[in-house]
Amino acid sequence: MSSVAFVGLGNMGRNMAMNLARNKPSVVTLLTVHDSHEPTLSSFMEQAKINGLSVSSTPNLASFADSNPDVIITSLPSCEASAAVVGEIVESLSPSREAIFIDTSTISVTTSRKLHELVTSTSTKFDYVDAPVSGGVKGATDASLTFMVGCSSLATLSSVQPILQRMGKDIIPCGGPGSGSAVKLCNNAALAAQMLGVCEAMNLGDKLGVDPAVLAGVMNVSTAKSWSSTVNNPHPVAARGIGSGASANEYEGGFGTSLMLKDLNLAIDTAEEEHVSMPVTSLARELYRIADSHGYGKKDFGVMLQFLRGRDGSGDTR
Repeated sequence: MSSVAFVGLGNMGRNMAMNLARNKPSVVTLLTVHDSHEPTLSSFMEQAKINGLSVSSTPNLASFADSNPDVIITSLPSCEASAAVVGEIVESLSPSREAIFIDTSTISVTTSRKLHELVTSTSTKFDYVDAPVSGGVKGATDASLTFMVGCSSLATLSSVQPILQRMGKDIIPCGGPGSGSAVKLCNNAALAAQMLGVCEAMNLGDKLGVDPAVLAGVMNVSTAKSWSSTVNNPHPVAARGIGSGASANEYEGGFGTSLMLKDLNLAIDTAEEEHVSMPVTSLARELYRIADSHGYGKKDFGVMLQFLRGRDGSGDTR
């Protein structure tokens, strides 16, 4: 049984934390949450109250120490945010108490390893796990996420697994510190290109007069089947037919195009450090960069379909 602190209640974090609250009696004795954006924090607390869930909140990071957390989970948008939050919390905790940090953010391998060093060097009773996720907002909502876990030992993995299982379905050990972040960057590099391929195919199908639902249906039982064609199809008609996908909701509430651009920057920066060529990923990054600069950044990255339509003169031209 654990006292858990959760920082970051964005599209992913709020659903992950809500699932922890729903499953609290079996694993979590106390759940305390925080978000730097006060309206976001208030909204979460109101929803938890409506759902009849017992959750505490704190107005600042230093106050987490008052709840004596055994586990601190972060879901944050950048390397800088993770470093700042983990750094502030680790300074406020008593070094005589055991505590494990679980960072579910998508950050660089270098940052993950530095944070592991920071946490473990502060106290021999502290540990840090990089555990970025895959599965999108739907996975966060349904508690079906995949966690890619990098940690120092199997004992650490065993101690965090019961908590991760309340938020996800597949808990995959990837190796030592930083390996979870490494796997996540590789995964998202492939995902970014995958989505562009599905967008181009759906756009061409429209031009050829093919029913989007029919095209998606064929793709999803054929060799083009992918997460981008099934769970998060970028075409609104196909998404409504499948019953899943941010495009059915005007690309709201999914994985933002600007966040995908951030992940591609991290992947390419890492590849350059390792002298690895990534020409396809580099081309994908340029398309996401242009889309972001044209105002698509906050929309789910499936909005690249609308962006491509604008480029060929057949649709949205923002």
